[in-house]
Amino acid sequence: MLLSINRSFFGLLFIALFVFGGCGKVSDPEGFVRLTYWSSTNPYEIELAKELVSEWNTAHPDTQVILQPLPEGRSGEEVLIIAAAGGTAPDICSNVPPIIVPLLAKGNVLVPVDHFDDGRDYLAQRIPEDLLRTFVAADGKLYQIPWKGNPIMVQYNMGILKEVGYDHLPVTWSEWAELAELVSGDTDGDGRDDRWMGDINIISEWRQRLFDFYPFFIAASGGQTILKNNREINFDNQITRDIFAFFARGFREGWYANSTWIGDQFLQGRITAHITGPWNISHTERFKPDGFEYAFGPIPVPDDFIGDHYTFGDPKSIGIFSTTKHPEAAWNFVKFLISRQADLRLLEICAQLPLRKNLLTDSLYVPYFEKNSMMKQFAELVPYTRGFDQNPALQEVFDAINEQFDAVCIQGRRDPEQGVRRAVKRSANVLKARGL
Repeated sequence: MLLSINRSFFGLLFIALFVFGGCGKVSDPEGFVRLTYWSSTNPYEIELAKELVSEWNTAHPDTQVILQPLPEGRSGEEVLIIAAAGGTAPDICSNVPPIIVPLLAKGNVLVPVDHFDDGRDYLAQRIPEDLLRTFVAADGKLYQIPWKGNPIMVQYNMGILKEVGYDHLPVTWSEWAELAELVSGDTDGDGRDDRWMGDINIISEWRQRLFDFYPFFIAASGGQTILKNNREINFDNQITRDIFAFFARGFREGWYANSTWIGDQFLQGRITAHITGPWNISHTERFKPDGFEYAFGPIPVPDDFIGDHYTFGDPKSIGIFSTTKHPEAAWNFVKFLISRQADLRLLEICAQLPLRKNLLTDSLYVPYFEKNSMMKQFAELVPYTRGFDQNPALQEVFDAINEQFDAVCIQGRRDPEQGVRRAVKRSANVLKARGL
């Protein structure tokens, strides 16, 4: 989960960075390097991290890595920011969300890849050029090592589609609406709605918009993000107004339930379409009832859309923190974490996709995708994903959008024109106040 950073916390971070920025770690014995590495708390990623750390430590007796899952806190991102501010960050963390990287970079708590002689060249060989460019900071430096991505698609309950006689997956908004009208509502005659088109989360929190508004915006705009050149508002347009209207219609006409969920309603057959990533394949396979059929389709686009279909890539990066006393050793370990063989294990253990060129044609990965056709669908989308703009106030801009998405789409308290105008005004004020 990503961290909500309110305005007061934004300021307090830099005070803490100023006060604690000089704190260091206890030196290791001469000739011996010890690195601390924080992984995600996801059990599959812990399994991967344990395997890779064990392999590294066996091969490098003079450079030992101590693995620790991200410490507990309100969110992993909050833990990272507080640790960075207090000088207690690890040498390396592989669970750094790109949305907080500009904030950390502004506080000088991350070692830029440019610090290493082979840094940018190494990543340029691994990551598609246009994708790598989206991770570069406004100052031209790269403060993160893009590691993995999870393209967002729509998972459909094919049993429901067959039941209503719908013979294809929706590609456009009108097709989504057509299917929604067929599947939503009272299916057992008791006077209550008991099946919906989708499970749009009604919790008014900006991170929820990463699985409805944001992938729909990226798709409808042909791969744009909400800021232009990392600084200028890019959602004051008809695309945003149309997306707000589209979701408002869905809540108004009962395509989505205006309540929170208990349990997996998709696997229970009450939800037709679930907006999700490749991680849900293993979950579905493990818990699906007998005979449950499903398929993945793209994020729908406006009816008149022409062009490639893009989506949100839900990326995660690796960070090297400036408190490390061994930046070169840390970089060498990071290169091991993103090596070809390690990326294969990321696929096999975690069912997550490395951000890597030629993923589908590299002979090392071909057997995996031959056995996992649904993962191949997601892998084909990696070059057509977008992540986050490199702006330290981006989360506050998402807050502004979320506030109006809630008012317009979920609550129906104002029209799309008013909602977008308010979101733009608040975002402009945030960017101006931050001097960005």
